[in-house]
Amino acid sequence: MAKLKKNGNLSGAIGNFIFVNKNGKLHVQQKSKTYNQSPNSENAAVAYGQNSNQDRAVRQAITEKIYIRNYHCFVVNHRTRIQKTMVQTIDAQGESSIQYTNPQPMVGTIFNNDWDWEKATNFYPDYDLDADQVMTVKIPQLTLGKQIKLPRNAEWANLKMYAFTIDPNQKNPEANILSSLSLDLEKNKNVPAQDWVFDMPKDAFWALVIATISYTSGKNNIAEEQKHTGTYLWAKKIQD
Repeated sequence: MAKLKKNGNLSGAIGNFIFVNKNGKLHVQQKSKTYNQSPNSENAAVAYGQNSNQDRAVRQAITEKIYIRNYHCFVVNHRTRIQKTMVQTIDAQGESSIQYTNPQPMVGTIFNNDWDWEKATNFYPDYDLDADQVMTVKIPQLTLGKQIKLPRNAEWANLKMYAFTIDPNQKNPEANILSSLSLDLEKNKNVPAQDWVFDMPKDAFWALVIATISYTSGKNNIAEEQKHTGTYLWAKKIQD
């Protein structure tokens, strides 16, 4: 805000105009509408845009095959996590390109901030990918209310697990489901421990395991923000 000095001159700014006193004279200039951005900032902005666009394509490919409730936080969290797998390259002409590498940062992505996986579950499968590319996932005994916790008013839960491959660097990525598992849980009934076994293709780029839980009740009175949760449980880069 401009101030009136004792000599009657203004000093400061009003709106888009800046008042400057030089050599006893009052000068008025308009604020610049542009600013200089460092090359690093420009590159980061470009990479952010490229990642946002590619993440949208990756999420679409996955959700075409796997039901994930469309909470807004899933979009934000997924984009943030996949960016951690990204490497940016600037060529001699200054052009930016991005490449997704190790998918490990995807593990633990929160699909629902209001009922996240860590709050909703208390079980930890073991994963073993042997030399013959056979994957064994050891799932412990599951009891509703213990290993699978219930949000308010929920009576039943359905746990789904999906193993799939995807190459996020493709212009039009495609999720290929390798195997899936569905377990219905109800109170006072244990789901016994079991092995989930499937083959892993040697030519896959990324291999991942997603788990989701959907909840239901007889009165259909579960809060919308607690009807569904999920995460990436396991991720591995199979080949370059």
